Amino acid sequence: MALVQFRAPALPLPKKEYEFGQMNELVRALRIYFNQLDSLAPNQAQSYRADAFFGGEFTGNRVEGGILSGYGAGLEVPHAMLMSDQDQGSAGVTSENIVTLNRIILGTGVTVEDNSKIRFATSGQYLVTARFQFANRGNAVQEFEVWAKNNGVNYPLSNTRFDIPARKSPSVFSHVTANISGIFTATSGEYLQFAWWSDGADIYIEHYAAGTSPARPEIASAIVTITFISALPARFAPVLGGSLTITGVAPTVTIA
Repeated sequence: MALVQFRAPALPLPKKEYEFGQMNELVRALRIYFNQLDSLAPNQAQSYRADAFFGGEFTGNRVEGGILSGYGAGLEVPHAMLMSDQDQGSAGVTSENIVTLNRIILGTGVTVEDNSKIRFATSGQYLVTARFQFANRGNAVQEFEVWAKNNGVNYPLSNTRFDIPARKSPSVFSHVTANISGIFTATSGEYLQFAWWSDGADIYIEHYAAGTSPARPEIASAIVTITFISALPARFAPVLGGSLTITGVAPTVTIA
């Protein structure tokens, strides 16, 4: 570890002849100096620089390079806010529908591929929250389900079922907001998708333009927020060396 601007004490100048008092003063100054070097954190150092720190607790402000801050003010972790400003209809009662996200509002370390595949640049555990604005354009009560997919495979126990009333009139639809959240484990390069199904063709994930009188913002058909919460737990991977020997008697197989 390098002690930045750590200063040595001023040593007494030697005299022409030996003097006990002057020698004692020299030894005392050197003893104080080396005691400071032997301490865990010399008081006279203005800052400390090292390749790694072990144990202890960090308290303070920003570290050069923006890697660490005392209270997390300069900490940046993978995150994203994804939206859709498009209507998304059902492909049929026997079909799976993939939610599309065509707008990345903000984010780092998270990208969207093919308007639906949420990819993670960093392996870890992520808190994912999704909100979908469903609308029923039909005259009958209908149900729908929403779930998550990991690399194209249904994520276990991620499904949620909703019921939505019939429309109020031919021009006024019924609406249900589907909110789901969960902690998903992702490794670098994997992707997450959201899928849905309905028992009728009149269900849509609906986007609405901005309103007037009073002025109101537009309504996104889908909003997905993603926050990195933890690195993956360390796993022990034994390294095998040497050779493997298999012994025994092979069975005899009789084909009738």
